Amino acid sequence: MEKLATLLWILFALGAFVFRLIKKAQETTARETQERPRRPQASSPALPTATFQEMLRQMQARNAAEPDTGRPVVVPDVPRPAAPRTLGGRPMPHEVARPTRSQERTSVPQRSLEAPTTARPHNAPAPPAKRSSGLTRADRQRPLQLKSEPTPPATTDVVREMLRRPESVRAAFILSEIFTRKYE
Repeated sequence: MEKLATLLWILFALGAFVFRLIKKAQETTARETQERPRRPQASSPALPTATFQEMLRQMQARNAAEPDTGRPVVVPDVPRPAAPRTLGGRPMPHEVARPTRSQERTSVPQRSLEAPTTARPHNAPAPPAKRSSGLTRADRQRPLQLKSEPTPPATTDVVREMLRRPESVRAAFILSEIFTRKYE
């Protein structure tokens, strides 16, 4: 029973809310119709009956009737309204914004990255051209060797020498067994 009473109160509040919304909408539309008179639906603006050519002729005739003196049109100055004053007759205080402070440098001189020009006359002779045949080439010169290191013996000589001795053959066989992979 208590649940039913709660449900009825909720429905009553919801109904009152909807009723107030409808009443407010009706009052608003009534006020708007009083403020703005309604236009009859049938009186829509009519389309112009004149063609473009006729309107062009009318504009040309209007322009021909006005004499063109060639001097500029002077627009009269609009009087400025008086500065607002306080009740005591003093002018109202006028706020002036402080200038903004920026750490950005705005006056940076422009510097050219080009080489500066030399003060030579235009008819001065050009520097002499060098021929590439007179320059040294990389294939003609041998690199300098600072220390004379003994040259290592050739690999084939080392292998031959090892195969002549049985100890080195045995060591080579054992090393090959150690370094070969089990599953190849």
